Amino acid sequence: MVREVKWTKYLWLSLLSFGAFMLEYLSIFVIEGIFLRMDIQNYTTHQRSIHCIIMIFMWAFFIGALLLFSRKYYYFPVRGDKRDKLSLKNWIVTLVCFIGCKIITFIDWHTLKVVGEAQGKTVFQFCAQYLYYMFEVMLVVLIIIYGQKAIETLLKKESSIPFGGIILAVTWGGFHFVSRGAGLEIWNGISTMIFSVLSGVMYLQLNRKYLYSYLFIAMGYLL
Repeated sequence: MVREVKWTKYLWLSLLSFGAFMLEYLSIFVIEGIFLRMDIQNYTTHQRSIHCIIMIFMWAFFIGALLLFSRKYYYFPVRGDKRDKLSLKNWIVTLVCFIGCKIITFIDWHTLKVVGEAQGKTVFQFCAQYLYYMFEVMLVVLIIIYGQKAIETLLKKESSIPFGGIILAVTWGGFHFVSRGAGLEIWNGISTMIFSVLSGVMYLQLNRKYLYSYLFIAMGYLL
């Protein structure tokens, strides 16, 4: 018999997933600053790729450990969770949210993000950057999944309100107001918060299917 898990346990896993972004500071100031003698203020393009690779390994280890812990002690996320087939309405709302995400990235880049990111980069540098983004999106999806589960456990029912996306907006989205270290960046924060809520809606509209959710959120962020 599976024992009941308190909603705060899931909330802590959601917040811990957000906390994994702070591992970047460990990489910058300890691994790169002390051991590799790299200065974040004077990154070369090659050094930026090295930073991405370090973060890929750190995030991969964290994600693997978190999922193993969650599966062992909380039996969540459920493997092969089969839900109802997606309706036409589900796909339409998902597509609208996806288009909203692309509008935001187009405003930021004045082109498709993937096109803007490819400019001035070698194949290796581009691949390192995009692998970094792919693992970043994994953390984003984990925040949504555990955040949604936390509030629904508290309410003792599933909800159509994107609580996971709201938690993502408050944490990851809110952090983007100051994430670049160049003072308060209003649009960067607001756009990321909007993207967060849209991602939370897509997760629900895709019937909480983890792979589908990851693919659509990743495409909304990376393309």
